[in-house]
Amino acid sequence: MFKQKKLFTGLLLLLLVLVLVFPVLAVDFPLTVEDDLGYKITMDKKPERIISLAPSNTEILFALGLDEEIVGVTTYANYPEAALSKEKIGTIYEPNIEKIYSLKPDLVLAAGINKLESIERLKELGLKVAGFNPRTVNDIFITLKKIGKLTGKSDTAREIVTDMYIQMSEIQDLVDKVLKDKPRPKVFYEIWNDPLYTAGKGTFIDDVITLAGGINIGRKAHGAWPQYSMEKLLIENPDVYVSSPHSAPHQVTPESVKSRENFKNLKAIKNNRVYVIDTDIINRPSPRIIEGLKQFVKAIFPELAGEIDQIE
Repeated sequence: MFKQKKLFTGLLLLLLVLVLVFPVLAVDFPLTVEDDLGYKITMDKKPERIISLAPSNTEILFALGLDEEIVGVTTYANYPEAALSKEKIGTIYEPNIEKIYSLKPDLVLAAGINKLESIERLKELGLKVAGFNPRTVNDIFITLKKIGKLTGKSDTAREIVTDMYIQMSEIQDLVDKVLKDKPRPKVFYEIWNDPLYTAGKGTFIDDVITLAGGINIGRKAHGAWPQYSMEKLLIENPDVYVSSPHSAPHQVTPESVKSRENFKNLKAIKNNRVYVIDTDIINRPSPRIIEGLKQFVKAIFPELAGEIDQIE
């Protein structure tokens, strides 16, 4: 009875938030949106030619139903499959400025992983560039809503965010229930193997680990994406070790992680708590971050796997 009441109250709060927030996201042009760089981008009309400088923004654009409007993406854009056939404008770190300009975009979407000088150069050429750098899962919701507004897709953005929010709430209920009887385990997330890099404080990945019920030991290191020493890893001694298939030049597997020199003394190795999660669903602040959250919950609390898989 209490759980039903809690769910009902949560849904009422969600509806209230949607009613208060989304009317501001009207699709009437011209409109202005402030990005995460502090710039105010004014769109006089719905953009018909959009370029994405990051795979996360590419995923958001496709989720919003803007397939036909996308005229350029980076070489790393691999999801959805339709992104592979889009015109390539260079890499995330070295976009081809001349190519971008020649495509005459109405809007260019940048991300925190893009170089600031590239963004500034595009602005100097007179292009409208909006940059987003979400640091929490909630920030990803906000980014989705802002991109939805800029592109005239506020209604679709609202539907996507609502679905993500509801799934996250259901996941949180399961995690909170487990945490009543168990302490939060220490978690290490490996972004790159040699040298060892992880996600630190102030990143959406750190937020995902916290929401999943873990303690991100990477948040004690300096910086958002810190290099992590083997000595520090042994001292912190994580209960759960999570990597991804592409955190090294060759495919990473739980077995390859367990066989690394000096790793045998880690608690996660001794207890067979090593997991590999698809890089793209956790390293990209896109709608798929909810799938990344589910994967982390299943790694931290395997007993919840069945119930997590039922959340859609």
